Amino acid sequence: MRSLARIAILALVALMESRAAASPVDTIGLGSRSIGRAGAVTADVEDSSANYYNPAGLARSQGLRLDFGYVRLHSDLSINGEDSNVEPLGAIQVGLVAPGQFGKFRFAFGLALLLNDQRMSRTRTAIADRPRWELYDTRMHKVFLATNLAIRPFDWLVLGGGITFQAPSDLALRLEGTAGLLPSAARAEHMFTGDLKSIRYPQVGLQLLPHERLSIGLSYRGKFLLQNTVRADADVGLAGFADLGLVLDLLSVSRSHYGPHQVTAGFAYAHGPLRASFDLTWMDWSKHPSLISDDTIDLDLVDPSGVAAGLGIVIPEEIRGNRAIPMGMKDTFVPRFSLEGRVFDGELAEVRVRGGYVFERSPFPAQRGLTNFVDNDRHTIVVGGEVTFDRLEPLIRGSVDLAFHFFYAHLPERLHEKISLVDPVGDLVSRGHQLGFGTQLTVSFR
Repeated sequence: MRSLARIAILALVALMESRAAASPVDTIGLGSRSIGRAGAVTADVEDSSANYYNPAGLARSQGLRLDFGYVRLHSDLSINGEDSNVEPLGAIQVGLVAPGQFGKFRFAFGLALLLNDQRMSRTRTAIADRPRWELYDTRMHKVFLATNLAIRPFDWLVLGGGITFQAPSDLALRLEGTAGLLPSAARAEHMFTGDLKSIRYPQVGLQLLPHERLSIGLSYRGKFLLQNTVRADADVGLAGFADLGLVLDLLSVSRSHYGPHQVTAGFAYAHGPLRASFDLTWMDWSKHPSLISDDTIDLDLVDPSGVAAGLGIVIPEEIRGNRAIPMGMKDTFVPRFSLEGRVFDGELAEVRVRGGYVFERSPFPAQRGLTNFVDNDRHTIVVGGEVTFDRLEPLIRGSVDLAFHFFYAHLPERLHEKISLVDPVGDLVSRGHQLGFGTQLTVSFR
């Protein structure tokens, strides 16, 4: 009954599209100014990117700041020499820093928003025997929103904290119709609905300013788990049999993405026109839950007249679907370095250049068993610059900054040698590189 098979396949499509992704800022960063410094800004940030790197930095801003930016990432990643066709990412970034003061008590409110320029959200299921780049495929296609509040009780101390929002999905598919032995006898209608829900996780940070040249930063970001649910049900009658029908219920619960606990410590040192910074981040990947969904498929044959029984048709009540497989991931430490210098300081404008390096060791073990979540170590080099116009009165009382950055990431070759000689996928060799760029316009008011 090919028409009935088509209906069942349509129900399974809902299951196959249940894999959701997380925010792109974990991969490309936030704000061209901070990305250009390789994200090594935990101790030295005061624009809206502090909403991601260290919310305490918001209270260091001297006036209202509005940030508008755009970032782009192109990935050239391959498995066994074949292009993995990882989709490019483009995203709009908007940020706000609004400081205030009560007497000598200073505070600031911050907000940051990132929107992909192609879609609000992208979902794709995780299938154990289908190789894919877990950290760089669907992970980045998600909305990012963070709000924070910072205070500066003393000149040498700033504190901040807030929440970040992520959106897991709840999808439903409803099928109704008739299936028959002939294609002309098949009629089916389907309705697919989805709902993006909200989860929140905390982040806090502090900065110590013991000297005008030195700053020390510490930040913490809480873990979060995006869990997506897919429900599908079908009520299909069989053409030619008035009382005979098939009822299908499908429930899939997938842990689409886990954001680990992470703690970052950093320092920044400034001497004249030069500024150097270093960050080290610990990421608690070892508690990563399985990305393989738990699926339950129930079938029920409605046969009050005993027609199916007479024909010898037996339908199993439950079909076993996917089951969770341990990920076997390990904690990682991520070092970041950056240098920045002023190369021009004229009457109309000031020009700064910057650059940095990041090394991210893969938290995924070599994929030697049933799973095929491909990932490699990543070496990233970033260069950037910024032009500041701060003599704009009477047009505005403040300044306008234009920042830009370019980065190149190299993912060296990695061999995933399978334990089983009859593994359906076989050994994997993964490698690749990524190119990215971005810009940011900042308007600051005194």
